[in-house]
Amino acid sequence: MNRKKSKIILKYIFFGTLLIDQGTKFLAETYLRRRGINFGKWLSFSLSHNTGCAWSFLQNNAFLLAILGVLILGIIFWKRHFLDIYRRPISFGLLLGGMVGNVIDRLCRGFVIDFIDVNLQIYRWPTFNVADAALCIAVVMLVLKE
Repeated sequence: MNRKKSKIILKYIFFGTLLIDQGTKFLAETYLRRRGINFGKWLSFSLSHNTGCAWSFLQNNAFLLAILGVLILGIIFWKRHFLDIYRRPISFGLLLGGMVGNVIDRLCRGFVIDFIDVNLQIYRWPTFNVADAALCIAVVMLVLKE
């Protein structure tokens, strides 16, 4: 794939991920404030505000996590040729979209809006959002070399 096409794909994936993430967080804040929505016993939507990061690590450090996210985004941008992000536009688009989505929350709200609950009955996954899902998918794709 040529570099120009790769840049376009990366931008579409990035902006699409960011738009879906911020849109679903707006909907969660608007419609899940009073009560959640259950889709059977394995999936539900319920509003949660996370001031930490994954699995509520570093609670009440939203600003520190936002600064860390901005620094990591800067390093990725600075080292984009070394990382060869244009060879993996889908994974880097998801990664950047997820990171920016959560950084926006931390800087503008002081917390990240989470709302997706998955309960596998033997394990209840921590509540997450679209940005978190995009980040996880991106990391798996990068580890597997897409």
